Amino acid sequence: MGVFMKQHDIYVGSMLDELNIRFAPSQTSSDSPAGGIQEMAALQKEFKIFKKARSFEKSVSALNFGAWNTDARAGWNAYLATLARYDSNKARLDGDAAIVQALAKNLASTRPLPVYFTSHDMRASAANNRVLITDKARPLFYLDVDYLVVSFPMQPHPTASPAMPTRKKKK
Repeated sequence: MGVFMKQHDIYVGSMLDELNIRFAPSQTSSDSPAGGIQEMAALQKEFKIFKKARSFEKSVSALNFGAWNTDARAGWNAYLATLARYDSNKARLDGDAAIVQALAKNLASTRPLPVYFTSHDMRASAANNRVLITDKARPLFYLDVDYLVVSFPMQPHPTASPAMPTRKKKK
């Protein structure tokens, strides 16, 4: 991620958290709106935020994730803009198209699943160098809830570690 986020790599988890809260199971109560996935489904119905002609990055930008740190947001959006260069585990779809299609289909269903966004180490194998989408899974053991899971391929920025200074021996 360092290529995109640079010194802001520590915010990747926060960016994923923002997505996960927005697409979470709805928390309903008598005095507040449903929020979570129900609200996202309603927004999708009205505004078509996720659609074939629009990248995932543009949709996320419209939702204003990461507004608390403009440099981190710019790096995050730059990373999301590259998702079309990655393959996906969905036949004939690049990573960006696979995410957009999965979200649009899910949000249009009568009972949309909450969406869990995560990442995986793309260095582990060539098969991990792609966007992974799981239509139904339970990524959080402490919640008895099915999710649509989207996993982004990531790796650290290869940086050269500085050489340790050597001390001169005292004579």
